[in-house]
Amino acid sequence: MLKLTEKSEEAKPDSPLNILVMGPTDYRTVLQMQLQMVEQRQQEQIPNTVLIVEHTPVITLGARQTANRLLTPRIELEQRQIDVIDIRRGGGATAHNPGQLVVYPIINIKQLGLDVGEYVRTLEDIGIELLEQLGVHSRRKRGMPGLWIGNKKIASIGVHIARFVTYHGMAINIQNDLSIFDSIVPCGIEGVKMTSVLEQTGKHYSMGLLKGKLSQLLINHFSAFPTQQAIRRLPRWLHRPLPAGAAYTLTSDILKSLNMETICVNANCPNRGECWQRGTATALILGNICTRNCKFCSVPKGKPAPPDPEEPARLAQMTRQLGLKYLVITSVDRDDLPDGGASHFRDCINTVRQNCPDTRFEILTPDFRNCQQQALEILRDALPFVFAHNIETVPSLYKIARGGGNYQESLNLLKMAKEKFPEIQTKSSIMLGLGETEDEVEEVLRDLRAVGCDRITIGQYLRPSKDSLPVAEFITPEKFDFWKQKAIELGFSWVMSSPFTRSSYLAEQQNTNSKLTYAV
Repeated sequence: MLKLTEKSEEAKPDSPLNILVMGPTDYRTVLQMQLQMVEQRQQEQIPNTVLIVEHTPVITLGARQTANRLLTPRIELEQRQIDVIDIRRGGGATAHNPGQLVVYPIINIKQLGLDVGEYVRTLEDIGIELLEQLGVHSRRKRGMPGLWIGNKKIASIGVHIARFVTYHGMAINIQNDLSIFDSIVPCGIEGVKMTSVLEQTGKHYSMGLLKGKLSQLLINHFSAFPTQQAIRRLPRWLHRPLPAGAAYTLTSDILKSLNMETICVNANCPNRGECWQRGTATALILGNICTRNCKFCSVPKGKPAPPDPEEPARLAQMTRQLGLKYLVITSVDRDDLPDGGASHFRDCINTVRQNCPDTRFEILTPDFRNCQQQALEILRDALPFVFAHNIETVPSLYKIARGGGNYQESLNLLKMAKEKFPEIQTKSSIMLGLGETEDEVEEVLRDLRAVGCDRITIGQYLRPSKDSLPVAEFITPEKFDFWKQKAIELGFSWVMSSPFTRSSYLAEQQNTNSKLTYAV
């Protein structure tokens, strides 16, 4: 292994990370170092390790070929002593040069209890906090990993994961020469301009000082996750393979190309790999910013943008390209809209139906607080569909888990939907493992049947982010089988109950009597 030039003085001796810092180094050398360290990490020969580096001028081309666009011929780049390298990380073309801060974590995400999405968001969190210390306010863009200031990009992220061990990582523009980006279409996104801390603030910084700050942030974030010992206590039936496969990639590419949001990504759903591999996804309309702040959910809270009038057409295109015969549409809470977003649901259904007449629909709506009657009247123009609204948890846990929600209002919405549209199926969902009692669960099931709810999904609550409520209990598959039988006895016509069941999981199935299996 190559000897590194500098070790971070900020890294604490008892840190779970081995942080190594380098000055400007050519990319090929560091890439070879990463590959060697990945193999060593997979074999448990080294601890989780992070390289913090700067690079001599280089352009790297990622695994997504359609996003690798050079605007300058390679021969000209060579004459300018800018290396060009094809690599296997995610994303498209990007560039590195001195004055840019680059971080390469070689860490086992499974042992840290992270999935791929959580890992990328953690890198983004670290970048956001570092930039805040420099007086620069950056933000995420859903579906576009990295950090942005307005329409300009200041940090790029591209990762690769092999047997749960990460490499490649994040590059933050501090005071590097941005003209190198004129030779590429950054990340394959047409019209993107890059910016830097220097461009935003006019200030120069000691790169050594910033590497120390970055080291501390890496320690703060990655050491905050569960230990390997805690992860091993996760029940065997709650293991899921990392998303992979040609069909998964195709689904991902279609969603990105159409700029479509999904609850699969925004809620960190553990079934994303399975569902996308089957070529299905649950569309999230009306943006990805919620007007509420439920503690079981990872969707961010804030002030949403106005509804996108082009979204129904994009949704229709997504349905056609994925060949969907059954489309589930959900949304964030939109308490800012007079109709709670009902007219946008209607427009989405009708537009898709015009383009894909054989598609059937299920809508998973918010509670339409303060406008339930109005919202249902608007939705009348989009029948037929399965009408779903999630009760989520037992009444005693609403205050801590479902801020802004009201148990009785949710029941009333399901009751009104059934009374207005008696020919449709109504549906709800409940999570287990938040601290509810069995008597409370049965009471919720009886309340749902009392308002005519036909379908029910019952699943294990899994903490989607470090800011969400902790799991109080892992419910066994046998207990989920018990609740399935109980729901059938109470009169539900369609029941899905298992640890990985979610509101729209296998929603297209007509027969739910088959027994689900779990990884051991």
